[in-house]
Amino acid sequence: MKTLVFCAGAKDPNLSVLQQISSDLLIGVDRGASTLVAHGYTPDYAIGDFDSSEPPEQCRHVIRLPTDKDDTDLEVALLSVCERVGEENISQIIIVGALGAGRLDHLLTNIWLAHQPRFVPYLHKIRMVEANSITRFFGAGEHVWLHEADKKYVSFIGLTPIKKLSIKGVKYPVEAKDYPSPVALVSNECLGSMIRFSLEEGILCVVQSND
Repeated sequence: MKTLVFCAGAKDPNLSVLQQISSDLLIGVDRGASTLVAHGYTPDYAIGDFDSSEPPEQCRHVIRLPTDKDDTDLEVALLSVCERVGEENISQIIIVGALGAGRLDHLLTNIWLAHQPRFVPYLHKIRMVEANSITRFFGAGEHVWLHEADKKYVSFIGLTPIKKLSIKGVKYPVEAKDYPSPVALVSNECLGSMIRFSLEEGILCVVQSND
């Protein structure tokens, strides 16, 4: 099973995760390729339209995209690499710099990946990692997420209406509650080593974070 790491175009992404895991494929998305090289990493792929700078020559493979296109560079990078590797061969997909680029439209676009049917097979494997947060997406079912030791808070954000949401292992538990419209249950606190939650229907964005 392979771990894929994508470095998106944030100005100063948190690359410390690369020291904590062993990535099988390292992908620089547009400016993210230059960021990786500047920090001493060699991307397996550089993917983007590179409208502001050329891809570094250290990249093993370069996929140049047209400037005029319907998808973002990150969307194309995710689909092209994941399809090459095969969903069944991927254990996790880590994306750094997807939420901290400073533009709200980019942040919302990347969160809204969870709404696109083409990303559904990969959704539960995606982790968006920033300097002070880790974001994951969950569909219907029972879930357990290990509490990250350096993260005090956990927030549960419904990207859709949520049916029968239950949350355990936190300061403010929830028991089989329906939310007929998207809701943000923010700044809950972890009590132990595991966060347990379940939902019968909907898409849930869960964020572990610190100040």
